[in-house]
Amino acid sequence: MTQAEWIVLCLCAVAALLHGLSGFGFPMMSTAVLSSQYPLSLAVTLVIFPCLLLNLLMLNADPRHSLLQSIRYYLKHYWPLILSSLIGSLLGVKLLLWLNEGYLKLLLGTVIIFYVLDQLRSKPFQSNPHILSMVCFGLLAGVIGGATNAMAPFLMMYLLSSQLSKTDIVIISNLNFIVSKLIQLLLLFPILIQINPQQQSILIGITIFALIGVWIGGKIRHRLSQRHFKFLVLGLLMVLGIQALWQSTALLQHSNHLFLN
Repeated sequence: MTQAEWIVLCLCAVAALLHGLSGFGFPMMSTAVLSSQYPLSLAVTLVIFPCLLLNLLMLNADPRHSLLQSIRYYLKHYWPLILSSLIGSLLGVKLLLWLNEGYLKLLLGTVIIFYVLDQLRSKPFQSNPHILSMVCFGLLAGVIGGATNAMAPFLMMYLLSSQLSKTDIVIISNLNFIVSKLIQLLLLFPILIQINPQQQSILIGITIFALIGVWIGGKIRHRLSQRHFKFLVLGLLMVLGIQALWQSTALLQHSNHLFLN
C-alpha cells in the first residue's frame, strides 16, 4: 500500500474510535476521507461492509441484554423511525445519482449548526418519541443518509432531543444505520462487484482498522457520564456541520447546477 492509503486507514480507525465513543461518525468521516481519492459513489460503496460490521457490534451496547433481545426491544418501540429511514434511504440513494451533492451538504451543515447552537441554550428544543415525529425525522435522516452517507446528524439531533439514555441512542441509531447500509448495498452492489484488487485491499484494511477502533471507543464510552456523552455528540455534530458547509462551498463553486448532467 502507498503512504496515502495507510493514512486513509489510520483516519478510518480514528473515525471508528469516535463511532465507538458516540455511536455515530464512521460512515461520514470515512466517506469524507475516501472521497478525496475516489468518486463519492465509490467512496460510499467501500465503507458499506465495514459500516455494517460496526453497526452490528454497537447493538451490543447494552450489557443487560443480548444482541437479539436488544434488536427485538428497539424494533418494537422504534419501528416507525427505522421503517421511515428505510424509505428515506431508498430516495436518498437515488438523489446521490442525480442531484448536486453541494446543495445537500449545504442543507445538512446549516441544520446541524442551528441545532447545536439551540442545544446550548438554557431551554433547548426537545421532542417526544411519538409516531409522527419518528416518521418525519426518519424520512429526513434516511434521505440525507442515502445521498451523502450522513444520516447520523439528523438522527442524533432527534434522539438527543428526545432525552434518551446514551445506550438507547447508540442502539437505536445503529439499527437505523444498518437499514440504511442494507439499502445502499442493494442499490450500489453493481459498483461493489466491480472494484479492482487495489480497492479490495483498501476495503479489507478499512474493515480491520475500523473493528479495532470501534472496540477501543466502546470501552471508553462505558466510562462516560450522560452529560459528557451529550457534549461529545454535540461537539462532533458541530465539526461535521462546519465540514459539510465547507464541502458544499467547494462543490458549488465547481458546479452550481441543481441536477447532475
